Amino acid sequence: MIRIQSAGTLALISSVLLSSCNTYFDPVDPYVRGVRFYDRGQYDVSAQLWDPLVEKGDCDAEYWVGMLHFMGQAKPQDNDKAITLWRKAAAGNHPKAQGALGDLHYQSTATAHRCAKCDIQKDLVQAYVWYRLLERSARYDGERRYVKYILAKLEPEMSSDQVAEGARLISQWKPTPKDCGARSLW
Repeated sequence: MIRIQSAGTLALISSVLLSSCNTYFDPVDPYVRGVRFYDRGQYDVSAQLWDPLVEKGDCDAEYWVGMLHFMGQAKPQDNDKAITLWRKAAAGNHPKAQGALGDLHYQSTATAHRCAKCDIQKDLVQAYVWYRLLERSARYDGERRYVKYILAKLEPEMSSDQVAEGARLISQWKPTPKDCGARSLW
């Protein structure tokens, strides 16, 4: 039987155990801390925590710093920088970035990421590819519900040739340079 001598010892043990679990409450991971500050609307603190991670190729940070640029929160509003970061994260198999690129290629009022000023042409095949990749890589119920909803709208707009081309592209797709290992915090 293990006896804990003090509250300080218990706090230390709890901190060590939590720091290795990569949950939303992880006190050590700067990405997770950035998410908590983002949720509180403290975008500048999130950016300070995420910028060094972007430099190291962290795909979770790439997606969210892209979002800061896209929304103009703690970063200058810059669609090109957002899209560049999302492309990098999506290529590494990041679900939210894949969904963002699907949205930008679909250009529907039903999507979460809309951008009239982005230099991306509507392309149903590319949208389909990104949404199907999101469907495979989704980590959260909300991501799964979103892609199911969007695919139900997109697929009726596509010809059978477009669906076949999308399926062909998906069958050849591999994360580059490797699967980024996006976090699952819950």
